[in-house]
Amino acid sequence: MRTYELNRKMYKDVKKMDHGQMSAFCEGLYKRGYEAGKQENPRLSDEEVTQAILQVKGIGEKKANDILQALSQAKGEKDG
Repeated sequence: MRTYELNRKMYKDVKKMDHGQMSAFCEGLYKRGYEAGKQENPRLSDEEVTQAILQVKGIGEKKANDILQALSQAKGEKDG
């Protein structure tokens, strides 16, 4: 995990910022952190999820596919 270093020059620049500049600075900082977090936490593929579900006792291939379909539908509703 990378850490963010605030050097002396940036500290002085931040102190001089008005509301709009500070808002833009914070938004950029947030977006960089969000993207870095997404890259460090890769998502599981549908096949990996299916294999994990199949490891649960009592769940067969049909039920695993039903669960995967429900997850895909929920993901589609969230994105759209």
